[in-house]
Amino acid sequence: MPREIPDFIIIGAMKCGTTTLYQHLASHPGVFMSTMKEPNFFVERRNWSRGFDWYRSLFADAEPGALLGEATTNYTKSANFPGVPRLIHQHAPNAKLIYLLRDPVERIRSHYAHTVVRGRSVRPPAEAIRTRSIYVRTSLYGRELLNYRRHFPADQILVLLTEDLRDDPAGVLARTAEFLGLDPYDNPDADRHYHVTPSHRTTNRLGVAVDRRPRLSEWSERRLPERLRERLLTRPAPASFGGEPIPGEVIDRVSRVLAADRRLLLRLVDLDLRKWAPLHAPAAS
Repeated sequence: MPREIPDFIIIGAMKCGTTTLYQHLASHPGVFMSTMKEPNFFVERRNWSRGFDWYRSLFADAEPGALLGEATTNYTKSANFPGVPRLIHQHAPNAKLIYLLRDPVERIRSHYAHTVVRGRSVRPPAEAIRTRSIYVRTSLYGRELLNYRRHFPADQILVLLTEDLRDDPAGVLARTAEFLGLDPYDNPDADRHYHVTPSHRTTNRLGVAVDRRPRLSEWSERRLPERLRERLLTRPAPASFGGEPIPGEVIDRVSRVLAADRRLLLRLVDLDLRKWAPLHAPAAS
């Protein structure tokens, strides 16, 4: 009988440091991370139709006995990609899940800047960032976690904070290793932070075209060295590039839903959120 895969999944969230965690775990001698960082396999609208043989091929070079892991941030975007927890549980019920969270307002800022830099959005923040927008919904961590808790027990889900990964990477990596049952590992690059697209560059026309073709984007990620991809698919960004600053009134407008979700999150998992900015929901008019 084929081995159940994967052993663990970093399920998100987007713009919360998942690339850094992926790279750190990939450096552990007892771990093999999928050859593409975001397989999107358990997303029905993405790569689910490609089948398990394709998914297994992403782990074909793993050493015997290595833990197999992947990281796909679309797994915690239920508004756009529903049903992911159910699919994961059906096919990998013993998989351990890692959910990395960042101050939701800072995550929204970063997500918006990311879409502008990638050439995917030119709308001003007052139009783009609304209560039901993907920017806000991806920051509803309590709602996303609840979706997983309906299928997985609490002890199979590790919730981490981006701020802790930034301030105490060795401690977070040790905690993650313990959760996965790995031997402790002294990672010499524990203080390094990785970014998918350098902040001083923006996607060029070819990069935008590749982004819009998932299979071509996947091929480029798997086959092209990172520096070559950067040279081919990006260009230097103007010093001020990254979108308009997000006005305070826009954040105030979405604070009510963020505050309610934070209460849900804290009912589901015990977290110290003192590094996150307080949310002041506006008074009802």
